[in-house]
Amino acid sequence: MAAAVVALTLLAGACGSSTRAGATLPPMITTTTTTSTVFVATTPPVVSFYVVQSGDTLSKIANKFGVTKADLMALNGITNPDHIEKGQRLKIPPATVATTTLPASASSKPSTTA
Repeated sequence: MAAAVVALTLLAGACGSSTRAGATLPPMITTTTTTSTVFVATTPPVVSFYVVQSGDTLSKIANKFGVTKADLMALNGITNPDHIEKGQRLKIPPATVATTTLPASASSKPSTTA
């Protein structure tokens, strides 16, 4: 009979019953994922035109339309950025839109809740 009591006591200890004060389960591991969706414009970009005025520079024109000077030069075949003339008709590329894409991340922080 004493052997049966010892066996039940050992079995109860193996099932998670603990007599230690303050015993807790190990922390839970949680993960989170983030996905992003990219939308593609279905309409072609519209190129507009600008006629160079007295006192204009490529930098001023680029800033005015929200484009880079390099894009403005490439679209118009300009090799010397210091040589544009009053009355010259320039193609203006679509404005560049700055976007921020956050990377998908996984978090492995222990949780303190059971």
